[in-house]
Amino acid sequence: MITRLSKMVERWARPGGEQAHVLYTEMARVARKPEFYLQYDISDTFDGRFDTLTLIVVLVVRRLNNAGKDGAELAQEVIDLMFADMDLSLHEIGVSENKVGKKVKTIATAFIGRMKAYTTALDNDDDTELAAALRRNLYRENGVDPVENGLVTAIRAQVKRLDALTDDELLKSAPSFEFTPHDQRNL
Repeated sequence: MITRLSKMVERWARPGGEQAHVLYTEMARVARKPEFYLQYDISDTFDGRFDTLTLIVVLVVRRLNNAGKDGAELAQEVIDLMFADMDLSLHEIGVSENKVGKKVKTIATAFIGRMKAYTTALDNDDDTELAAALRRNLYRENGVDPVENGLVTAIRAQVKRLDALTDDELLKSAPSFEFTPHDQRNL
């Protein structure tokens, strides 16, 4: 009973409709997979998880924004859900209430910067620019090469897969995400 009530309260407290929840849940599922961090040499920390989730959300939001008014609205719902989730996560790790707002603002600024960098690189079909943005943001200049480890290729394959979906397919179903460099068919 408590679990059911807890889930109901969580749903009421979070923005967005059912489709946004389905999409965001799928993106968060991938961003939580330990294999993802091992496979692409990503730091499995709060920052690493934020940057991984940001990358995945940006890929979907980019595609949604090209799916007309309904897509743009769904994209905003997904972003709103992400920030509600970040707010909740900060509370869960013990950040005091009076500091959560400031931290969420910092996270929002980081998200917007990463979104601009990744979207620009993808829209310009510039893998060098994409790799530089990943090195700067996801890897924090720690020496990991996202071209060498296959992440740029996996991102490109995922973008191609998302772009191949019709607007209806994208808006009415939740695409699955599997960033696997060894089996590009799953992307």
